Amino acid sequence: MPDLERPWGSADEDGPPRFRHQIEAGVSISGRIHFPGAARIDGNLKGEIRADGLLIVGASAEVEATVTARRMVLAGTMRGDVVGSGTIELESTARLTGNVEASTLVVHDGAFFDGRATIGAPSRRREPNAPGSPGAAAGRRRANG
Repeated sequence: MPDLERPWGSADEDGPPRFRHQIEAGVSISGRIHFPGAARIDGNLKGEIRADGLLIVGASAEVEATVTARRMVLAGTMRGDVVGSGTIELESTARLTGNVEASTLVVHDGAFFDGRATIGAPSRRREPNAPGSPGAAAGRRRANG
């Protein structure tokens, strides 16, 4: 489990965590956004998100978006589909309503996930939730709770 307060690329291990891109709590954004490096969202975001590095969605965040990320850690609330070329991780406080396509999906005890998951090698399909895809699992999931 990654340290949500000190992601990869933090330059100062003794000081406060640093991200190249950060949306603070209390900030609301609507539209398309591209993060070329590690990013953290603690505010509200609605639209489309593309993250070339690690994307952390903090516990106070509320996101309604389609997300494409190399790697994502969700601790807040999200409605929308997620496509990751690496690992998508749902922390115990996460609430995800939407579909996931990723190499690896980690769901911690207490997390809520309502959607379809396609896990394994990245596909070349246009839609992450195409019906009948190999390895797709459907239904409502709730980890221990």
